Amino acid sequence: MGPRVRRRPNAVGPLLIYCALSATMVSSLGALLVPAVARAHHVPVSAAQSMLTVTLLVGAVSTPVLGRLADGHRSRRALVGVLALTMSGSVLAAVADTFAQLLVGRALQGPACGMLPMTIALAHRHLAPAKVTDGITTLAVTAATGAGLSFPLTGLIAEYLDHRWGFWCAAGLAAPAVVGVLLVLPPDGRPPAGPGADPDMPAFSARTDLAGTVLLVAALTSLLLLLKEGSRWGWTSALVLTVLVDAALLLTAWAWWERRVARPLVRPELLVHPDVLLANLATVVLGAATFVGVSVLATLVQAPVGTGYGLGLSVFAAGCVMLPFSAGSQLAGRLARRPAVRAGQHALLLFGGVLLAGTHVALTAHHNGLWQLLLAILTFGLGSSIVWAVVATLLHATVPGGDLGSTTSFNHVLRVVGSAIGSAATGVILAAHTAPDGFPTNDGYVAVFTACAIGCTTVLLGLLVWALTERRRATGSKPPG
Repeated sequence: MGPRVRRRPNAVGPLLIYCALSATMVSSLGALLVPAVARAHHVPVSAAQSMLTVTLLVGAVSTPVLGRLADGHRSRRALVGVLALTMSGSVLAAVADTFAQLLVGRALQGPACGMLPMTIALAHRHLAPAKVTDGITTLAVTAATGAGLSFPLTGLIAEYLDHRWGFWCAAGLAAPAVVGVLLVLPPDGRPPAGPGADPDMPAFSARTDLAGTVLLVAALTSLLLLLKEGSRWGWTSALVLTVLVDAALLLTAWAWWERRVARPLVRPELLVHPDVLLANLATVVLGAATFVGVSVLATLVQAPVGTGYGLGLSVFAAGCVMLPFSAGSQLAGRLARRPAVRAGQHALLLFGGVLLAGTHVALTAHHNGLWQLLLAILTFGLGSSIVWAVVATLLHATVPGGDLGSTTSFNHVLRVVGSAIGSAATGVILAAHTAPDGFPTNDGYVAVFTACAIGCTTVLLGLLVWALTERRRATGSKPPG
């Protein structure tokens, strides 16, 4: 490793953590600001919701490309570009005179959703070998920490300040990251091949796998639009069926193409590795359960007391209720970094799933007291962050260094898709249990928590079967003594 790479080695880890934290807070920005944006720009609340959709779509379709770029020798430039887009999009949204300008600004913030996989790939490359695993574990739980911190900040802005302050804060978070990357992160140069990487494989660019990039972007766009608009279109309508078939065909064509291109966006053979499959399954189901649980609780605490379950909290107070999520994530990071615990990654993943399933089971019976909800938020943060830490560690231990960014990015996209599926399913359940006053009934929330508990339990059973199978296979492979 050349001298330029080690010019500020001790600052690289904190810088990557700050980049991931700021990106998570920026991408989480918006949900509590929707009513304020609707009033300021004189648009319906349903139209203002598109400020969330556009960021999600741009983030999901750009993440795989950014992850692959992080594996190559343009990683520093790619990270600077993402941060610059995030900062410029935040400024544009802050000064926007029209809702269309605000949407453009939110779209420019979208690539920030892919910054976490980029920082994980860069940590693998630039951190000292003894610090890589701990660094990746810390980055993995940073997403939960940032989300927990963004809620009270956004709630404060939504209740007491103009919504533009939210976007100015986002710009203020991105600006130091740009400066830090330019001053601290080593200059671009061809990285050394990771274990198992092919040194003769050509460097990736969007043109290298243009067909794969277009196919995956089109498939993800179709799928996410379906999940976002399905309830409005009608889940049994011909349009929904057409878009679903279109997404399935595009994904099939993408998988076929990726096996034939020299430098694919994502290497399909890595996705079928048992540990990668396990990580992706946990990401989709457990990630969806976490997203649904947290978002439903944020809505539930703001519901009027007259509903029989709501606490009638203000937007700011509801945001503060989310703070234990960050505390749980930090506790999970400390737990996952213990050497004795790290040795049993699959048992730790099982423990995280048990926490999530148990929390949803408890919420089916007890969700009308503040202390109960605070405890649930804490365990959601602890359980989900344990899952993210194990998933990141499994991918790091399994995937060659030259493919870590792309594979982690694909996992991150699955997290987004899982959250979108969970959100759509929650909307359907609550719509079927809506009282005459327009608020969901208590039975609706019970049904949502029950569905999440069933999903988590299904994954736990799969984990147990997988663990027993692997143990039997390992026992059978031992030579007779």
